[in-house]
Amino acid sequence: MIRMPVSLAALFLVSGIASAAEPFDDKFRQLEEVLPTPNTIRNAAGAPGHAYWQQRADYTIRARLDENRRTISATETVTYHNNSPDTLSYLWVQLDQNIFKPDSDARMSATVASREAWAKARSEEDGMRFEGMRSLIENPLFEGGFAIGAVKGADGKPLRYTINKTMMRIDLPQPMKPGARLSFSIDFSFNINDAKVQGGRTGYEKFDDNNDLFEIAHWFPRMAAYYDVYGWQHKQFLGAGEFTLEFGDYDVQLTVPADHIVAST
Repeated sequence: MIRMPVSLAALFLVSGIASAAEPFDDKFRQLEEVLPTPNTIRNAAGAPGHAYWQQRADYTIRARLDENRRTISATETVTYHNNSPDTLSYLWVQLDQNIFKPDSDARMSATVASREAWAKARSEEDGMRFEGMRSLIENPLFEGGFAIGAVKGADGKPLRYTINKTMMRIDLPQPMKPGARLSFSIDFSFNINDAKVQGGRTGYEKFDDNNDLFEIAHWFPRMAAYYDVYGWQHKQFLGAGEFTLEFGDYDVQLTVPADHIVAST
């Protein structure tokens, strides 16, 4: 299977009307602006060339759900395969749960319609609903995001790392040469968000019989993609798009209450 990393074009809804950038039409536009320059990795159509490569990341994860506290605690071992021709002195890891931290770019850039817009609202969609106001007030109070307990190499020694909101850079004690394989472990935990309050693609929903439904996404630190076009894909996660990920094998064991039914994709 071949993965072709692509950028997802953003499509925004403004007042219920879909809008996108106007197509650029220039009769004198150079052909190299439309089609990429062919090389040994990709041909002019963007298809893989004879020197195409892609990275690989394998995961071994042991996770536990605490239903009463609504938390997940886990440890994972990542085995990263450097199939690129580049020597890597650091790795980038996605911490998608950190979107729920009060200082995340998604939270800090959130906006609401002005009171003038509410006064001239043509429908309920133009105003501020109770659910939206509740989220605005309670989001800064929710202690979300990953709590990173330890980051260690295969020898058990701590690895230096720097967390930048939804991204974490791990500095390697020795550069990782082309063709090399590296294993490291991460201990982590996080509070599960209320899906009706914090929103997002993950969270729990409480029912009248005092049982919770847990739909958990973006729940473990994962390797950022590294590829020939842009190198590391380490942009901040804003919640309104998805991202390229490396293929690999997953060995996952989940410990949950005995009365739960578990499904996964």
